[in-house]
Amino acid sequence: MNELSLLQKEISDLTDILSFITKTAIDLEGQVNRLHISELSRSGGPEFGPEKEDLNVDEAEFEVPVASGDAEIDVIKRKTLDRLSEVLARFKTAKGTMKQKKRNSDAKHVASVIMVEDTEAKSVTFLCSKNEGLDTMDMHFLERLDELLQNILKGSYLVDEQTQAVHDVFDTMFEYSQPRVEYYSTKICGAITEAKRIVELPKRLIGPKTQQDYLQISSGAWEDNHGLYYEFRPGGRGEGSISDKAVDCLSDPQEESLVQEVYSEFLDLFGNGLNQVRQIPTKDFLKKVYRIVRHPRQRPALKSLLRQAFHDDKGLFKQAWVSLLYLTRIFFAAVTLVDFAIKSTFTCIKFQQVPAVVAYKPQNSSDRNPTEVLRSLDQSFLTQDWKDFFQIQKKVADFVKLSRSPRTVHAEVQLILYTEILMSAHKNLTRIVFPYIGCSRKCCFFCELFRIGHGTFRARGTHLTLFPLWALPRTFPLQSLHVLRQFSILLRNNLRGILTMPYPPPRRDLLQQSSAALSTAQAVQRELSVFSTRSQAMAKMMLGPGGVSASEHQIEFLPSLEEPGYAILMGGSERRGFAFVPIEEAETSKTNHERRTFALEKLGEMPPTQFLSRKLCRYCHQVAIYKCSACWTYYCSKACQRRHWIHHVFTCRVSRRPNDADFLKLAVRVATRDANANDQEGLNRAMLHLLADDHMCCSFGFNHCKTALEVLDLACLYGTMLSKIGQAVRVIQKHLEAGGLRHFLGQFCQLERHLAQITNSDECPCVTWFLDSVSPESFIIPNRNKVIYDIWIIAMADAIEVLGLQHRFENGFKLNESQGDVFSLYLVIQPNIRLIPDIHSSSWLKFGFCYCKSFSQRAALARQYLRLALSSATFDQIVSAYETSSLAGLMRTQGIDISELEIQGIRFHRPPPCEYSVYRLMIGVEHALSGRFCSCFRVQAGCRCHAYYETHIDRESDTNFGFHLTSSWERWQIMNFYKHLFHLPHFDARCMADATEDPDLGELETYLNTLVPNMRKKISDRNRTNIMFPRLRDRLRGKTLDGKDITHFHLPCDCKEHEVIGPSGISPLRA
Repeated sequence: MNELSLLQKEISDLTDILSFITKTAIDLEGQVNRLHISELSRSGGPEFGPEKEDLNVDEAEFEVPVASGDAEIDVIKRKTLDRLSEVLARFKTAKGTMKQKKRNSDAKHVASVIMVEDTEAKSVTFLCSKNEGLDTMDMHFLERLDELLQNILKGSYLVDEQTQAVHDVFDTMFEYSQPRVEYYSTKICGAITEAKRIVELPKRLIGPKTQQDYLQISSGAWEDNHGLYYEFRPGGRGEGSISDKAVDCLSDPQEESLVQEVYSEFLDLFGNGLNQVRQIPTKDFLKKVYRIVRHPRQRPALKSLLRQAFHDDKGLFKQAWVSLLYLTRIFFAAVTLVDFAIKSTFTCIKFQQVPAVVAYKPQNSSDRNPTEVLRSLDQSFLTQDWKDFFQIQKKVADFVKLSRSPRTVHAEVQLILYTEILMSAHKNLTRIVFPYIGCSRKCCFFCELFRIGHGTFRARGTHLTLFPLWALPRTFPLQSLHVLRQFSILLRNNLRGILTMPYPPPRRDLLQQSSAALSTAQAVQRELSVFSTRSQAMAKMMLGPGGVSASEHQIEFLPSLEEPGYAILMGGSERRGFAFVPIEEAETSKTNHERRTFALEKLGEMPPTQFLSRKLCRYCHQVAIYKCSACWTYYCSKACQRRHWIHHVFTCRVSRRPNDADFLKLAVRVATRDANANDQEGLNRAMLHLLADDHMCCSFGFNHCKTALEVLDLACLYGTMLSKIGQAVRVIQKHLEAGGLRHFLGQFCQLERHLAQITNSDECPCVTWFLDSVSPESFIIPNRNKVIYDIWIIAMADAIEVLGLQHRFENGFKLNESQGDVFSLYLVIQPNIRLIPDIHSSSWLKFGFCYCKSFSQRAALARQYLRLALSSATFDQIVSAYETSSLAGLMRTQGIDISELEIQGIRFHRPPPCEYSVYRLMIGVEHALSGRFCSCFRVQAGCRCHAYYETHIDRESDTNFGFHLTSSWERWQIMNFYKHLFHLPHFDARCMADATEDPDLGELETYLNTLVPNMRKKISDRNRTNIMFPRLRDRLRGKTLDGKDITHFHLPCDCKEHEVIGPSGISPLRA
């Protein structure tokens, strides 16, 4: 018998005996103290099937990767191999379709793929295999997929048609994957059916002892031994539901309704009863779900809604959610393959089937029992417990029965051996075989050992399951004998490690292996855990202890690069030098130090308490003798309660309050105060405040106003009603709910006109406007279905007219980028709205509004732009001047006097690079602290002007203005400092830019001290900040094309030139 036959027989015996002992194996390095074994107890209980679904899906794999360059291509290749193998798996064996023991003996419907690249021909070949072999339908699918990907490579799809390419590939995959789609659709329907049977149990009555304890703490007030005062709301008053909070976290207006839409469609598709249990979700539904699950903000919102649908039953929710993710991965696979075709440099893609192989089966193997197999392996010296274990009658009978069953060569083994044959035929092939093997699920234990023994390929990991029917192929390339030798050594070491245990392994649950589904995670192989670290923290880690400062007033810790999960703890009055501790202990020490610094108890401790009998008035803080009848708020008199009611109504528990009329009263009060300032800025603030609440505008008619003056007139009318009508809020709310508020406004105005005539007094302009100008047919109150405000419709028409674009738009004219910038400017500065560009608008930088130091200057600049449009200058001339930064010259040519603005330092173009960096910092700070959503909150993959995970502050601002190597608290502190600085009347961006450019690196801090004396001491905290904070002497450096150093380098970054999304009333993006 030659060496090949001996090795095949030995490996067959080893796999048989190992699968007899355990269904899951020890770790791959053979460390006995890290066993992960699951097996029958010696009493012979029922087995756990390895076909158990993996309910721990890595949701983050749907998100956009942050890698770029070669790393991004490598990630795309690995994802492409895994996604393609998942789709090729196609079937999912449903429970009950085969006997349990047969299900546990081997893996079914497993596919694997390897990529072979030809750099000279610029082609790539995918080698495909399946455990049971590819059938006719599999080959037909690969031919169709080949055709679609070739069309992409040939450019049959234009750049704007790439979405259609994804849809075409998805249609093919969806049709091919019908068995899996039906399987998971059935699981979701079953979960919904079970959820409908859940009946909520009645809550228990509160016992006497609990009631007595509740009465003792019903005061809601508490003071600790440090004299700190607390108030609590018993019963969770004022708290919203979890699901509402989840949905409210959505900030992108284009996607706000998508979660609710998908949730409704989910219930419609899967929740219509047992007669539709096989209903297949539509393709559009999966595309919408994919848009949600790849979004880290929308995904929790959808999960929260689905938890409600399953009555918070964790098991049913997880079953439905994981099944939905596996369905969505079909569309994810289509996106990945199209992404690979577009971003790769290949000109040809091919799919090739690996020839089927016959499994090896030793002669006379069906007549041996486990003891004889052990003897043939020279493993006869066993303890009595092990001898008894190998003689359990039921297990021995199962072993003999399985030895007679046909065996399978797994897809991973088929591919590795086929690649070995190719390597021997073409010796330079090792350079172009991508060293990763894609699998439709994690590898079984034997395949993973075989892969490690081969040493070329990586994989996503292993589920450690040992299949009794695993086998080698009958024919084996002789050049691969070294693989068999290494494989045999690994198996022997594993068996030896198990048999050295004093007794057989106990029964435990099997590890989940995702055989019921498309594969789970992005784990490349079984390695040490990899921690995801922010780039700022990584920079500190690279500097070591020198990157962190700690004193007796601070405790800091630095994660260890050498030992993941541990940290270096530094500082504190009780420590000297460095301490190497687990990272959880380091975090607790830092938190307790900070809490002790601010006179708070440590974690897990509570100070002694005492009840307070003295109550204070919420309005004037005098001794209180009255209490609100609906809540626990105290007042000293009814007068204070009435004065405070306009604010207290929003927190009180009075029935049906606050209502829409309460919000109207508060908004009108604030707007009236601003409008009474008697200046243009106050009127502008009043209009913006009124239009900033979409719900209020749609409920009370502000969305019908055509000009800013009409908005203020309507606010004046409501203010008059609130001051002259008794219990005006209740009256207005009553007519609003009845749908007769428009008629009631008309009656009130008629009465006001009649009183003015009787008393011979002047009629309020708001009454005149409403009676003479408002049409009852068009002024519908409420009108919550109206999307676009009339004020923006009029502004759009006026902008088109003043720029002379009527004829162009009638002929389907499309604006380019520069034309769009000019049109957007004239849209917002129209006289009917006068939404003067500010720091939240992209026009603030593009048209010189950033140079203005006050609202009056911005308004004057906007008037000059309007005069330019009303002059003889054409739209094309204005656009050309904008592109060449010559708007000032065009204005002079048209006879427009701009000398006064130029004397004030205002320019009509973008700032130069040195000043642009300061304005970019101003935008980043304002957008981060504005409370509104914009593109700054999105992680821009591959954006070189920002560090990884950094969204608001660009690299130049991070280095030049003190953000580098800051902690979270320091970053928040310096952001708020800059926001305060930028609003000071004497702040000058040009002076700050000059200070930054000065060869003396301390000049920037000198300038900041002229505006905020001793600024470093004011923003620092010895218990929180680094001794170097803020680092204002650093500057971004760069190199020229010829290699010369640039001391003050400026990034060519314009990512801050975007609109901040706001409500429909004040944002042209939403209009």
